[in-house]
Amino acid sequence: MALSLMFGNNNPSKSYLDAHIHDVPKRLQICNQVAQAAAKRNFDPILAIAISFNETKFTNTVSEKGARGPMGVIPKYHCPKKGKCDYIEAGLNAFEKAEALGEDDLCQTLAIYNRGPEKGKCVEGRSEYAYAQYVLKIYDMICAATDFCQTC
Repeated sequence: MALSLMFGNNNPSKSYLDAHIHDVPKRLQICNQVAQAAAKRNFDPILAIAISFNETKFTNTVSEKGARGPMGVIPKYHCPKKGKCDYIEAGLNAFEKAEALGEDDLCQTLAIYNRGPEKGKCVEGRSEYAYAQYVLKIYDMICAATDFCQTC
């Protein structure tokens, strides 16, 4: 499933595959780490995967705004002042903080996760609304393609 997310539903060209195939094992490892960390905390692993895919496509890149790690967290807000930061745990913590403010509305929670408590609004036409909708679309795609989201 992670591979189909990374390469999209299109048939990637040979040159595209040649350029990106060396990334696949590391990205799968990161995807697995995100899912395992989420599951250990009773956090929906599929939601964590959807967030991580949207944020970084399962990489440890640094964004132009300074977000780091697979879940795209800004260290000054979500990491300890001293010591090493586990960016996956920081991302899960950030989501839980957003969830506490999201009023049981997943779109609002994702909007807060994306833009922060002051700016995060799940309102059509805003960038954080588009972010939330895309994360939810990825979540739905994974659920539709697997039995991971089935409840007993």
